[in-house]
Amino acid sequence: MHTILYCHHYSKISGGETSLLELWRNLDREKFRPILAGPEYGPFADEARKLGVKICPIEFGRLRQGVLLLKNIASLRAIAQIEGAAILHSNGPVTNLPAGIAARLLGLPAIWHARVMNSPGQTDLDRLLSPLSSLIIANSDAIRERFRRRGTLPQKAVTIINGVDIQNFHPSSSGEGVRKQWDISSGDILAGVVGRISPVKGQETFIEAAARLAPEFQNLRFILIGSALFEKEKEYELKIRRLVADKGLEKKIIFAGYQSDVASYMSALDICVVPSDEEGCGRAIFEAMAMAKPVVGTNTGGTPEIVVEGETGLLIHPRDAETLAGAIKKLAYDDGIRARMGEAGRRRVEENFTIEDHTRKTESQYLRLIDKGVDDG
Repeated sequence: MHTILYCHHYSKISGGETSLLELWRNLDREKFRPILAGPEYGPFADEARKLGVKICPIEFGRLRQGVLLLKNIASLRAIAQIEGAAILHSNGPVTNLPAGIAARLLGLPAIWHARVMNSPGQTDLDRLLSPLSSLIIANSDAIRERFRRRGTLPQKAVTIINGVDIQNFHPSSSGEGVRKQWDISSGDILAGVVGRISPVKGQETFIEAAARLAPEFQNLRFILIGSALFEKEKEYELKIRRLVADKGLEKKIIFAGYQSDVASYMSALDICVVPSDEEGCGRAIFEAMAMAKPVVGTNTGGTPEIVVEGETGLLIHPRDAETLAGAIKKLAYDDGIRARMGEAGRRRVEENFTIEDHTRKTESQYLRLIDKGVDDG
């Protein structure tokens, strides 16, 4: 059995944490033993323990905190030695550098999991420091492109797109309880955004689109499922709540807050909207398609790799409320289009994006690295 030491810094649960939890849930435990270096407490640690993942507490900090960085490297090195780790698998940019250095000191492979797009104008430290990694797993080709050098992608950068549990996210799931809770009738059409509230996630554009549609559609309702996680995002949430009030849309737009039972809420939707500026590989897209829901997403980042325009959903430019309103309107008017796109989305997920396929591809990379050892490429 091979021990994989996963390095993760965040204590709450968002998309990246959900992806890691799903990987652990489906990992072949006869071949691999997962342990976590990261927060000891919080929702993410709680879920990790439920899956039988041993937690080795580490408080990761910003890279410019030199003393803490050195402590993190020393701690990871000690944990890997004590636990007999075969690989260090970093789940994000905060842990990439300490995991990469600790792995090099031990002569072990280091995997960096790239899950987010780099912001325009921001120095891409992961790309600059990528020689410290043995393998970079990108969850979309758009993210993999970050690591292109002199026109060439390194062989150690591979794409393994996210996967979804198609049994948990299934068209037969019922959203009746959710609709009843929020007083949404069976005749109402519900369009919603699933994900944390953040300026880059496009909730303001969604609200502006709703304001355009509300006068025309008496039976069209809107829901925001998720909450702000960081301080700047909390300010943004207050801003968009004020926007809803200013536009008199309190009875049209629901703020549902964070919900752990995403499947029930996704099942309650008729249209899933992903209005992000740039989504590397949004989990909500897979979950909606798995539940046979049409998706309206932006034509940026990794979304076009998942959503097939005109077949499983509609793609628009980001921050374009008028076009977003038009896309929602097209689907709201025609339940036949919604049904056809939903069925096509379900088939696409079954064929390409299951969690089992994602896990097996990841496991094959583990075994390849263990056989090969450290790669300086």
